[in-house]
Amino acid sequence: MNPAPAKGESLQGQVIDWLMRLESAPGDAELRAEFESWLSRSEMHRRAYAAVGPVWGASVALPPLTAARREAARGGRSWYRRPVSMMAGAALAACVALFAVPALQLRLAADHMTGTAERRDIVLEDGSRIALDAGSAVAVEYAEARRSVRLLSGQAFFEVTPSAQRPFVVSVGQVDVTVTGTAFDVARSETGVAVSVQSGSVNVTRSGAGEVAALAAGQWVHIAGDGQVGRGTVVPGDVAAWRDRRLVAYDAVLRDVVEQVGRRMPGMIVFADSRIANSLVSGIIDLDRPDDALRALVDLQQGRVTRISPYLTVISSR
Repeated sequence: MNPAPAKGESLQGQVIDWLMRLESAPGDAELRAEFESWLSRSEMHRRAYAAVGPVWGASVALPPLTAARREAARGGRSWYRRPVSMMAGAALAACVALFAVPALQLRLAADHMTGTAERRDIVLEDGSRIALDAGSAVAVEYAEARRSVRLLSGQAFFEVTPSAQRPFVVSVGQVDVTVTGTAFDVARSETGVAVSVQSGSVNVTRSGAGEVAALAAGQWVHIAGDGQVGRGTVVPGDVAAWRDRRLVAYDAVLRDVVEQVGRRMPGMIVFADSRIANSLVSGIIDLDRPDDALRALVDLQQGRVTRISPYLTVISSR
């Protein structure tokens, strides 16, 4: 009997594991029955499969783009170029089906947003500035007594024009960051919300919990989804280093770092090993070379990066 995927893996990782095994043994009825049994045990299992399965189905048909095949494509051989074009279209259609609705909802809610590897600087009506990282979105609402910005996705650096009468509040889910005038970075990730201050000070609160932290220059806080709070210090000049195409990580969760790097790469990155995903990393990462950065990060954790196609990358243990 084939062993089931490890329970320590993320659900998406378990789905990837199942799909790889099914792909390698298409005629194994017993393996197919085990998979169907696993799928029927939980609604969460079915949702994880619904998120990964369509992309996998389209992606596995795409052959790896080896040097020889790239050369053949450049040489104009239609026998290679046309099938790849058709299959790439199928994979793209699957990705659109997966992400079109959330992406449309985000676009409707956002006043400003960026795409893959895109950065944007925004000047608000009072002179305050927002540097928006790749794959990020904000909604802005200014009123007489309050200036509000919602970080809908990704990461942003704020330089706020002082006004004691009109506090500036950045909201990320249940977390609010309130300032009158300062420079700070806010990141929204799968594991929670991180705030770091370059200059001035901010108050960080959470609905139902009151004040979480009062941060000064060179301090950061991370509020996890379950409410746990982590604190630390950072060199002020390293806050929002992504604006200089660098990522400075201090004991950061690899899952969050990969999410930042992944905003500069097309497609979907899935962890098949939660141990690697939740490991801590430190270092300075070159965001101009996201592929190399991703492989170096994962290699340090004894992991492996497998590019299934331009639309799907899997991180697993060796």
